[in-house]
Amino acid sequence: MLSILLTIFIVYLAVSLFGYLVHKALHQSWTGRFNSSHMAHHVTLYPPQDYLSDKYRDAGKDDTFWIFAALSLPLLAIPILLWLFGLISVILTGLALAEMLFIGWLNTYLHMAFHIRNHFLYRIPIIKIIFNKWNDFHYLHHVDMQTNFGIFNFKWDRLFGTFWKG
Repeated sequence: MLSILLTIFIVYLAVSLFGYLVHKALHQSWTGRFNSSHMAHHVTLYPPQDYLSDKYRDAGKDDTFWIFAALSLPLLAIPILLWLFGLISVILTGLALAEMLFIGWLNTYLHMAFHIRNHFLYRIPIIKIIFNKWNDFHYLHHVDMQTNFGIFNFKWDRLFGTFWKG
């Protein structure tokens, strides 16, 4: 049981840090084309004055989801390698991979939902409180693109000094 809880905790820390670092990197000019693609989301599709839409405005060829997906492959390989070398069980390997994929899906889903006017998550009584809080922080990220790189976890922003409460 302890190994399961420890796996869940370590994977959450690793994946959330990975997401923070990749998102922050996409806001740096040294990432070149990747920065340009990501800026399409912030400047063209969802600038602060036009942050919400009735339907998600897809960035098409500039969608940085695929950058996150490609860069996450080495992260996904870690539990597999640990299993192959006999360091963790197949159960923990499956758990780690499932958690990584779930967190990736959740980040993508919530990010899209933040930009959709009247998304159903705005209306579910208990969920809407935390959803609105996360969305407020994400909106502030669109106002100042050097802050709030998290989607639903802003602990790394707090730790690295990029958190902005507004």
